[in-house]
Amino acid sequence: MNLQAEKLQLIEWLVRLQDVEVVQSLLQVKQDNEASAYEASLKPMSREELIARAEASNQAIANGEHIDIEDALAELGG
Repeated sequence: MNLQAEKLQLIEWLVRLQDVEVVQSLLQVKQDNEASAYEASLKPMSREELIARAEASNQAIANGEHIDIEDALAELGG
């Protein structure tokens, strides 16, 4: 059986599934998989990149291109 057929069988099984705990477990597997994929896509920043980013941030702050923490939290509903 090929992968596509196996996935279709899983979908059919999932549609009929009534066990909330199994669904929650599957959602956790999905979230873990997505987190792992995201973490695998990250790469360390070089020292030069870090310094350039800090300098750009300092320049943006000096130019008034920032949001106060209180305003950011208010925007987030916090």
